[in-house]
Amino acid sequence: MIIGIGADLSDIRRIQKSLDRFGERFKQRCFTELERTRSDRKPDPAWSYAKRFAAKEAVLKVLRPSADDAVAWPQIMIRADAHGAPRVELRGTAARLARGAGLGAWSVSTSHDGGFAMAVALAIRSPQP
Repeated sequence: MIIGIGADLSDIRRIQKSLDRFGERFKQRCFTELERTRSDRKPDPAWSYAKRFAAKEAVLKVLRPSADDAVAWPQIMIRADAHGAPRVELRGTAARLARGAGLGAWSVSTSHDGGFAMAVALAIRSPQP
């Protein structure tokens, strides 16, 4: 059963400006080491970072953390499966919120075109024990 859906749109130019202005500080604040390595290998890293950022935002919209539940961006990791499709991996507070809401599997889709990256995240209820 689908429990939540989130969507986000990121301006690739805005991500590029953050990369230019803040460099590694921006990358380390928002992305895991694996995400940075994968994105930096791309011919145009900004679109990869923008898609990952949009996916993290979409997941965050499903998790709906309270003001007391700070979720650091690297706690939501967007990684590729064996076929290159994006997959969600949660850690820390993000994982705790997902467990508490009964969220099990995730499906995420990303795309980019015309200077924008978009993502849709779908959370499915975990099976009851």
